[in-house]
Amino acid sequence: MLRKMLAGLLALTLLLVPAALGESDQIAELEARIAELEARIAELEAENDELRNLLSQEESARLVAARFNGGVITVSEASAEYDSRAYYYEMLDLNPDDYEELIKEEVLRDLTEDAILRLKAQELGVYEPSAEEAAEIRQRAQESLDEMIDYYLPYQADPELSDEENRAAVTQFLADEGTTLESLEESLSAQGWRDRLFASVTAELSFSDEEMRQYYQEACATAEMNYTADPQSYESDRLNGESVLWNPEGYRYVKRLLIAFDDENAARMDELTALLESTSDQTVVSEALAEMDQIYDTLDSIVEEVLGRIMAGDDFDLLIDEYGADPYMTSGVGREGGYCVSAISTLLDSELVNTAMALGQPGDVSEPVECADGIYILRYESDIEPGPVDYETFMADEGMRELVEENIRSEYYNTVVEQWIAEADVEYFPENF
Repeated sequence: MLRKMLAGLLALTLLLVPAALGESDQIAELEARIAELEARIAELEAENDELRNLLSQEESARLVAARFNGGVITVSEASAEYDSRAYYYEMLDLNPDDYEELIKEEVLRDLTEDAILRLKAQELGVYEPSAEEAAEIRQRAQESLDEMIDYYLPYQADPELSDEENRAAVTQFLADEGTTLESLEESLSAQGWRDRLFASVTAELSFSDEEMRQYYQEACATAEMNYTADPQSYESDRLNGESVLWNPEGYRYVKRLLIAFDDENAARMDELTALLESTSDQTVVSEALAEMDQIYDTLDSIVEEVLGRIMAGDDFDLLIDEYGADPYMTSGVGREGGYCVSAISTLLDSELVNTAMALGQPGDVSEPVECADGIYILRYESDIEPGPVDYETFMADEGMRELVEENIRSEYYNTVVEQWIAEADVEYFPENF
């Protein structure tokens, strides 16, 4: 357009040049005016480029929710994540509008951090899994999908269809709900690169004895604070076999030998229990309780045999192996120590807690106790020494040591991540979505 304007102006200039001028003077005059016009055109084109660039930036800004060195978070990405989190708030009976600012802050922070970490994982060459890791991810994803199909199959199977057709139908049902082999692989892969990034960043860390002592003391202090404020978390960690660095007062270990009903009597006990919960008819209640007593009586001979062997000095653990039906007592932390119990325990059945705390000293065995699964006998194993575990025990326990070392690695990794984010010059635009 500007070039066409120039041509028109040149033609007009030719008309305006006085005829009296000589030919050389006319040419010189024309060249000067052309130079002036070309300079002005260049200025106008530069201004137009600047305006177009400003418009482009303004339009882009409306499409960006956050930007940082190396990338952006688009409004569409942020909006989708916001909707997802707002729905979660609704499920908690909270109005998302009341928490809009907080949700936006969480969305932008998390999406930006994730994007920055992805870039770092790519820079360090740990983003893509190795061929071996990829094969393992595919296998785990297929196993997870097969487990889901097996779970839903009994509920959705059509007797008129073959097993293959029913499995295909359940597979399609899961796909319609958003669960496919590909989505499971993607989920597993997403965690994989994060794990590889963590391992890469912390690979060169070493731990001196001084550092280990310092972190051991800090970990013990943290455990004391947490368990004092929330004793239930201590019991939960004990039940789950977590490494425990500090013990509250008043706890002991007890082992349980459960003599269980056979399948038929177990099923009938469930029916009778449900009946008692649903009726107030005293005749029905009396008859149900009498039948339950009869079912308990079926275990009397086994209970007497077990008690006789205990009195004879037989090893309690071996008796658990031979007669016991409590899965917690057959392996892992339960097998090693037993149940962790105190007078304030809330995670275990109150009858078990009361029976355990009534035992006088380690080695004592309880009377038989009736429960929903059968009859059990408790043995008081040992007291749990209160306070922190000593440093030598800590160093000899691989689980405890790994727990502290992992905390050190996590602290270091988080510091590095914070540095990456600071260097990325992040800008947020919550007003755009």
